[in-house]
Amino acid sequence: MAPYFYDPAVEQYQFSESHPLKPKRLQLLNELLKAYGLDAHLDWQTPPPIPESEILRVHTPEYVAVVQAISRGEPVMDAHRWGFSLYGDNPPFLGMWEAALAYTSATVAAARAVRDGAPLAFNITGGLHHALPHRASGFCIFNDPAIAVAILRERFQRVAYLDIDLHHGDGVQWIFYHDPSVLTVSIHESGKWLFPGTGFVNELGEGEAYGTSINIPLAPFTEDDLWWEAFEAIVPRAFDRFQPEAIVLQMGADPHYLDPLGHLHLSAQGWVRAVAWVRSLGLPVVALGGGGYNLTTVPRMWTLAIATLLGVELPDETPAQFSWHDRIPRLTDASVPPVDPADRQHAESYMRAQMAFLGKILKDDS
Repeated sequence: MAPYFYDPAVEQYQFSESHPLKPKRLQLLNELLKAYGLDAHLDWQTPPPIPESEILRVHTPEYVAVVQAISRGEPVMDAHRWGFSLYGDNPPFLGMWEAALAYTSATVAAARAVRDGAPLAFNITGGLHHALPHRASGFCIFNDPAIAVAILRERFQRVAYLDIDLHHGDGVQWIFYHDPSVLTVSIHESGKWLFPGTGFVNELGEGEAYGTSINIPLAPFTEDDLWWEAFEAIVPRAFDRFQPEAIVLQMGADPHYLDPLGHLHLSAQGWVRAVAWVRSLGLPVVALGGGGYNLTTVPRMWTLAIATLLGVELPDETPAQFSWHDRIPRLTDASVPPVDPADRQHAESYMRAQMAFLGKILKDDS
């Protein structure tokens, strides 16, 4: 059984009632996993508490102190400098230190498990990839994927981070931008149209790490076939060149066409092909969640992804006892609305331009 770390305290990680990041998606996921009987394949564990030193692998002491103070309700001058604002993506809330520790400790436990020999470990509550060492960003207080990479580096000489979220995995990229022992690969909607405004093909790493940052930015209305063509053309080549010994996989479910925060046009079954590819490598994997803001898509996509990594085939029809069976009747999408031909043509043209650039980089750097 694969370790599956979950701290119920993470359900308090909610910036406000109207905020798009809703704990309900985690509750529905866990219910769906159990309805399918997937819990029989998972070693469900509450992660142990972690020392502050685990946070300090990535974040500055000053930032950690600010998070603790705001969490207690203490006034902090210029809180916006640290990424917290009542009118931004990260409105401060009481207890946010404990709530952020809940998802971070689960990622630490998963990374330790893989470091110590487990072939696969899950923290689906993690994957908060935007946080910077000194700043909250994009709903993310602590950058747990970066912490996972740092833990894996205690055993593995080369670690790959693969991000299939709608948004660019900017925080992880910048944290390891000068580290040649870490490969970061992100396939996402281009920063030309979407937060965080980064993740372009010329962000390749610096110094000895040049070529270890790979970005695949895509245009709005990119469909399954174009997304997979781009993935298949670039990601295996990047991995073959780098030869990672372990992987941190960020499985944001927001590339789905129903997600309210983006403009990609993927189906659940199109997206999960990337997860199947990761499993085919046979490398140790720390599997994390990430974005996803439509409550009818996230639970089923993560159920598909978890089953795929476990090598378990599930019936497409969700179990009748699942409380949202009427709203989530299937894991996959029976149909996907058509894209306007002009939008499709633009998405394809944009993708091919990115592939041309990246193909040259991978060839020249091989």
